[in-house]
Amino acid sequence: MKSTRTILKKIKSRLYQFGFIPARPEVLNIFTTNRCNFSCWYCSRNIRDGLPGADYRYDDKSEFHLDDLRLLLDRYPSIKSVSYVGIGEPFLCRDLIPMAMLSRDRAKSNLVVTNGSLMHNYWGKIGPYFDTVSISLHGTDSRELQNVAGVESKVFKQFVSNVHYLVNEETKLNTKLIIRATVVVIKNNLEQLKKAAAFCVDNRIPILDLQNFLPLGPESSHECIFDDEFDYINFLKGFINEYSDKLKINPPIIIKRNDRELNWACRSFFNYLRVDGLGQVSGCGKIMSPASGNGNFRIDGDVFNNSYFINMRKKFRARRDLPDCCRYCPDAQ
Repeated sequence: MKSTRTILKKIKSRLYQFGFIPARPEVLNIFTTNRCNFSCWYCSRNIRDGLPGADYRYDDKSEFHLDDLRLLLDRYPSIKSVSYVGIGEPFLCRDLIPMAMLSRDRAKSNLVVTNGSLMHNYWGKIGPYFDTVSISLHGTDSRELQNVAGVESKVFKQFVSNVHYLVNEETKLNTKLIIRATVVVIKNNLEQLKKAAAFCVDNRIPILDLQNFLPLGPESSHECIFDDEFDYINFLKGFINEYSDKLKINPPIIIKRNDRELNWACRSFFNYLRVDGLGQVSGCGKIMSPASGNGNFRIDGDVFNNSYFINMRKKFRARRDLPDCCRYCPDAQ
């Protein structure tokens, strides 16, 4: 039986899709920079030419700037929240703090997704200007982080020190600051989830978000967990229950095997604008990155209502001719 929350989400999404709620950007998602001090083997910045995801790489011109944010906030006052993400590390973006200050001055909420290793350069400015800090856990000990991200052991020590300061000191500057960690669920390494949970408990990170693997298409869909894979699902239930009194663990969205059971409750192209420093855009909040063929916010007077967005909205209303990745998106389940 579908939960009330699922039913309400589907209803609201259809209200967006059919225009009962007007299409306007409410969430601004910024790819801040291509630069990163990590070199994770699975990141699209590092994958080989010709493989899925290679098109999402950028060059050093991809850095987003304060004037870009000011332009978009002036153009779209409907924006309620701003997320500063990658494919690089946001704390390498020169204008990150000035942008967070600007959006805070405009009464927008601010979220940053970070690898956590560079926050010490901005103490005293994270708590006051951000509402949420989401830390991507690429490694829970120095050896693992070195194997995954290609960094020296001292980087892990700095990372742990940063987490402690964030939890103990930056929260004094903003008692409502939400700190959470994120880890991707990989079928062949579920024990990593326990290590991530233990790390959060030991370092007082109160929330751990589990993300199901998001494939770009059917060729890699075997990596995500489907609703008929009960061994994996039962493992996750037991794992979450094990930590229920110590840590809030948000379970991953399980992918439905049967196409006819999909809810298609996505409203991203109706209220979501994803941008990068090249001016490129996307309307997807999960998988599809900004691309040159989607329009450019520096050139298009109203990029959110250009032909790309209009055509994608038509596809979502009809639920036809959508990109392969949409079928596996959490919002479609």
